[in-house]
Amino acid sequence: MSTASERAYLKIRELLLEGRFSAGERLSEEELADTCGVSRTPVREALRRLALESFVVIHPNRGAFVVDWGRDDIADLFELRAMLEGFAAYKAALRRSQAQANQLIEFTEEMHRDATLKGRRRIDRFLELNRQFHDLICEAAGNARLKEFIARLVEQAIVVRTAIQYSTNDLRRSDDFHRDIARAIEAQNGPLAEQLMRAHILAASDLYRDSYLDGHAASARVEKAARRAG
Repeated sequence: MSTASERAYLKIRELLLEGRFSAGERLSEEELADTCGVSRTPVREALRRLALESFVVIHPNRGAFVVDWGRDDIADLFELRAMLEGFAAYKAALRRSQAQANQLIEFTEEMHRDATLKGRRRIDRFLELNRQFHDLICEAAGNARLKEFIARLVEQAIVVRTAIQYSTNDLRRSDDFHRDIARAIEAQNGPLAEQLMRAHILAASDLYRDSYLDGHAASARVEKAARRAG
């Protein structure tokens, strides 16, 4: 891939992960070329690469569109994550250093302390600690290829998370899972760590799926009302 194509790929991917485009939105090659500071050819190459990574879908004679998944697609994504992250937790329990075990426990304690925060600040803090917690488990598992696969699935989930809403109970349940997973890894109990991680990811899938589809339904109602008004 040329330097221009790589630059376009990284920029478009960044915009997707930041939620700059809506699910199902058509991506204009001309506008992306202007944004990336390249010609349309590198943009096409970048979009083909993003399609292989399931960030966009390319329809012949129509162009590229942001991935727009249904309920079953999202369920499949999280089932894969549950399998892979469960295996990572199992390996982490066997291979972790004492420093890594201590850090996982510290993350869960920070999450507990942050429960007093309110609103957007609480969610932003949760998302950051959640990322660090799961990244550390992948690192402790000691399998670079596994870490790469999991990262790709997590990024795909971020793209479809535009409508997600976290309640206090959602955050508390996630914190409880994190604490139990960290303790299982600290105790070097691989089977328990794997079981807890699988349950954690599958519980999250319900929240992602319902929030995403509820957001789609709301958008459709707004669009329908706009057409009527027009």
